[in-house]
Amino acid sequence: MAPFLFGERLGHTIFDLDQTAVYLEAALNFIAHIAYRDGIIMFVSRNPATCLMIEDLAKEVGEFAHTRRWMTDILTSPLNTFGGMTRLPELLIFLNTLDTVLEPHVGTRDAAKMLIPTVAVVDSNCNPNRITYPIPGNDDSMASIELYCKLFKEAIHMGKAERRRQQEKKDTAEATAKATAEATAEEESANVRESASS
Repeated sequence: MAPFLFGERLGHTIFDLDQTAVYLEAALNFIAHIAYRDGIIMFVSRNPATCLMIEDLAKEVGEFAHTRRWMTDILTSPLNTFGGMTRLPELLIFLNTLDTVLEPHVGTRDAAKMLIPTVAVVDSNCNPNRITYPIPGNDDSMASIELYCKLFKEAIHMGKAERRRQQEKKDTAEATAKATAEATAEEESANVRESASS
């Protein structure tokens, strides 16, 4: 995490916010694209203080959350876990990448095995190597987690709104094309009837 750190002051690590902004923008863009393509997004957190917030966020945006202990074969062996074939998420968003104080979250490893992209808030004591879109930042502060949740929610809403807008545009174009084709067919049949009667 050294390249993402600005320095240290009074025992607290300070992140380089210029780099955080760049990585955050890339992650939000990716989240919006997954939402636009109607992908399944799952929020993951083991921090008891943020569990309710994460579950509410997932409910608000119509996605999924996992805030309990991670079973090792949730992603790698869904047939055994769920008893049948199930669609795996297209994106995992980790609000903290540590399962305990020192252990990395098992979900990051499983997602890497299954080639599922990940977005994660990566604190100074975490390893960003398994994360597809790391966001260098503080994952301990409730204020920062609330900010990240708000940004994730906006990105998902924007992606889904754009998808609805494009679908409405497509439906309108198809309806117009169908109406035009029907009008042309009626006109041609009227012309054929006129020429047959004369």
